[in-house]
Amino acid sequence: MKRLLLAVCLLFALSLAAAERPNVIFILADDLGWGDLGCQGHPYAKTPNLDKLAAQGTRFTKFHATGVTCCPARTGLMTGKFPATFQKYPADFGFGSRVTITELLKKSGYATGHFGKWHIGSVMEPGTYGIDVIGAEEKERGKRKQPTSGRGRDAPMYDQAIAFIEKHQAGPFYINIWDHISHHPVNPSPEVLEAFGSLELDESKFTPAMREKFATCKKLGGDPAAHLRAFLADVKSMDDEVGRLLAKLDELGLRENTLVMFSSDQGAAPLQDQTMLGEKMKKNLKQPKDAVDQIRMNSMGYAGPLFRGGKHTDLEGGVCVPFIARWPSKVPAGRVDDQSVISGADWLPSLCAITGIPIDAADFDGEDASKALLGGTHVRTKMLFWKTNTERSDPSLLAGTWKLHGSLRKKIPPTLYNLADDPGEQNDLAAKEPERLKKLTAELEAWTATLPATYEHGEGKED
Repeated sequence: MKRLLLAVCLLFALSLAAAERPNVIFILADDLGWGDLGCQGHPYAKTPNLDKLAAQGTRFTKFHATGVTCCPARTGLMTGKFPATFQKYPADFGFGSRVTITELLKKSGYATGHFGKWHIGSVMEPGTYGIDVIGAEEKERGKRKQPTSGRGRDAPMYDQAIAFIEKHQAGPFYINIWDHISHHPVNPSPEVLEAFGSLELDESKFTPAMREKFATCKKLGGDPAAHLRAFLADVKSMDDEVGRLLAKLDELGLRENTLVMFSSDQGAAPLQDQTMLGEKMKKNLKQPKDAVDQIRMNSMGYAGPLFRGGKHTDLEGGVCVPFIARWPSKVPAGRVDDQSVISGADWLPSLCAITGIPIDAADFDGEDASKALLGGTHVRTKMLFWKTNTERSDPSLLAGTWKLHGSLRKKIPPTLYNLADDPGEQNDLAAKEPERLKKLTAELEAWTATLPATYEHGEGKED
């Protein structure tokens, strides 16, 4: 009788724990800079839904992506591992034997869905990484049609996600919504531009680095105000879709037990990046050369106070990105966490802690930062590392407030910055901090010694 009573109590406890597990929605923008939202201080952005999400939850100012292009950033989120640890490039070969957050959640009873961009392997069939429904448009074959309803280019993936939520509203469910916005080509429809409204640009409202981008735009024959308007209109269209998604959660009574996350895969793309549009991309645009030249100047993402760097660099402007979390009564509302240093690699262990999924922490590069999500402050015990999946690329690390950019080239010395008072990485302290430089260089060399000696890539092109 006692055994039966114990078993019943155990089953009740397990069912109660399952009932309290949140639904989870992770929205990931593409190439969105730290300062590209109204709540992040952009003087002209129109992002009322994301701003409201931040007001209803917590905004983190020191969240770091695990890579500087699309695949590496997604690799960290999905696997809790630093991308350079993969000998075979995940965009081409997948994650091999590494477990993913979606697999772990699926095994614990979650319905799982993925909508939008992929870039994590060549196989996109249901069941891949434990994902029940994969709704990336046209399987990433470049056949992204512009909606005719006046909505933005990412509208289809939100429609698919909402349909998934309606079907699985009994929960629990987990969804990735990986936007294409604001990745090039940023080319919003006239309806989207009109919905954004007008823009009279006052360049003095921006940092010197952004004003340099405006100057580059002018040199290329562009009008910074027009190109910034196009960029922000594209971002607004994403914000509109986020609003539709959040309204659906309210309509279905799911708001209270749904953890909604928003971030970006890396920082804003540099304006020069658009001058390198390949011939295939230009042909896909099906517009005259002059129009293509105009479109490429719509790359107007903003790093805010991070000053330097963007996509393709592991300066803070490239890897420090927006991060917002909302889960009513669990994640504090109206809070700004400017103390916790969190990585995309922390997502898997943190969510496992929140949902009660046991893992071996030693298997992951990230660490459980759920304390920060739930209102505390996360104090890192592990350093953060960056390196691309190539043999001769320069690595970097972040230890506490100290950022070291290593160099494998004898003529280019390493650089060292204290982000506590220099988030823009303007003041190189390598010469003034020889002992710290020596210690951190040893840490960086020890980490790189654990990485693959060579890397294998397929024929795909990273963007």
